[in-house]
Amino acid sequence: STLFPYTTLFRSRADDPPTFCAPAINDTATGMWAVIGALAALEERRHTGKGKIIGCSLFESAVHWVSGPLNAYNNMGIDTVRTGAASANLVPYQVFETADRPICIAAGNNRLFLKFAAVVGKPEWCDDPRFNKPDARYENRETLLPMIAEVFMGDTCDNWIAKIESVGVPCSPVNDIEALSKTEQLAATKMVQPIPGLKYNITSLPITLDGERPPIRFASPKLGEHTDEVLGAIGAAVKAAE
Repeated sequence: STLFPYTTLFRSRADDPPTFCAPAINDTATGMWAVIGALAALEERRHTGKGKIIGCSLFESAVHWVSGPLNAYNNMGIDTVRTGAASANLVPYQVFETADRPICIAAGNNRLFLKFAAVVGKPEWCDDPRFNKPDARYENRETLLPMIAEVFMGDTCDNWIAKIESVGVPCSPVNDIEALSKTEQLAATKMVQPIPGLKYNITSLPITLDGERPPIRFASPKLGEHTDEVLGAIGAAVKAAE
């Protein structure tokens, strides 16, 4: 889906025990914050001639990921309610099963929900005081969500996506890794690139520069591969200094 590229989901339910996150999100995020901080320091130096000492940590990155519920607790005393693969506040904004595979729906405001209700064959929801306002849907989520789940079981994921996308409501299949690897969108973005000289393809950087993704220029060096080159350069520098 180009509207809502919800490509992969490591699924856990609200009543599951704490679940390990497969990607190293804190490691990745800390590196990104370090780069952002360094760029900000360079801009500061450009204006003032003085740089900055950048500080960031895995702990601070982890805290930032949960800033929403942490702010809610600190300011309003609202403790976190585990909602699994669903938004804690928006309804419906979550994953549902269909007749063949999961689908993710993001009807995050009233305009989208009214379109969603009509296209899935439940126009009566648009006039139902339990469901026709965001606050009402939140308060009655335990009633509405099973009704939506029952509707979705009546057709396949692809058929639902065709209908729901036609009215502009964000939605997407939930791909496993095999399905993701075969999507047209992945191929179009050229996120997977070959390593020169090796029979391997790896995931590239999620960034383009002037519309082009930075290519993988070479494989990781073998042990001692550049020893002569490096020591030769050092020796030349020493002789030049003498």
